[in-house]
Formats: sequence, structure tokens, C-alpha cells
Amino acid sequence: MPVRSNLDLSDAAPWVRELGQEVSVAAVRGLQSAAFLGLNRLLTQIIPSRSPQPVDRGLYRAGWRVITSPDGADIENNEPHAAFIEDGVRGSNVKVGRLMIQALTEWVTRKGLAQGTEAVSAAWAIAQSMKRRGIFNAYAGSSALGGLRILAELNTMLPGIIQDEVMREIKALV
Repeated sequence: MPVRSNLDLSDAAPWVRELGQEVSVAAVRGLQSAAFLGLNRLLTQIIPSRSPQPVDRGLYRAGWRVITSPDGADIENNEPHAAFIEDGVRGSNVKVGRLMIQALTEWVTRKGLAQGTEAVSAAWAIAQSMKRRGIFNAYAGSSALGGLRILAELNTMLPGIIQDEVMREIKALV
């Protein structure tokens, strides 16, 4: 909407209504832009900063996406293991079973740590360690609650990103 230097009083109400709608649309565009910028920061800065990085085959990293809606956007990860990486797993909640040993054996083999029956033994040892220590609870920056807290870190950055993007979209109206 162009800026009006003089406005007839009879035109003021429709002009303000239209301006309010345009600002609202611009704010939603800003929210959606902030979500995409936040996703980019998560993938290029936050995840690579973690040690250990939660990357094996890249499923966790590839699972992050932005879902836009008419009133903004959400950042989510639909991978089943995302919650375990974010919050960690207490050792008492680790249940060692055939599928866990099979998955760990495949991981040990894929990483080139061992082959055949030696890989199964290594997987069993890793599972027992997970049972004692938990999963994603032992890295240097972990909180008392455990986990890598990747989304939690992004949530501390989002208010600034949102403010910048919404203001940029609103200023573009003028």
C-alpha cells in the first residue's frame, strides 16, 4: 500500500482496515521466513556444533522441516528417534533386545569398527554401556536433563530471528 500524505477523513476507516490486513499478511510472511532461517541455523550451526554429532546416515538431520500455515510456520522433526536425541534417554530406560543388538551391529559394521561375530560382541558391549550411562547424556554441554537440546537452543535464538524478519517484512510495506 502506498504511503498517503493527505487522507480525507471519510477514507480513513477503510484505509486503516486495509493497512491492518497488509501488516498482518506481512507479519505472517515474516514468521514463515523466520522459520526457514531458523531451520537453516539449526542445520548449519547448531547440529555441527554438537559433540558427538547426531549423524550416522543423516536421517535425523534430513528429518527437520518447516511446515507453513496461514498464521505462521512450525519447525519439526518427524523422525522417531528425534525425541531421544533432543532429550536423551536415562540408562534405566534402555531395554536391550534383539532389534537393538541388530541395529548396533549394523552401525559397528558400517563404521568399520568390527566385522561378523566381533561386531555382535561390540554391539553387545555398546548396549550394556548405554544401559549404564544412558544415551546422549554424557556430552560436555548436556544439561541436567540430558540430551543434545538442539531444538531448545534454536528456541533461544528464534525470538530475535522472528523480530528481525517480521520487522523487515513490515518495513517493506512502506
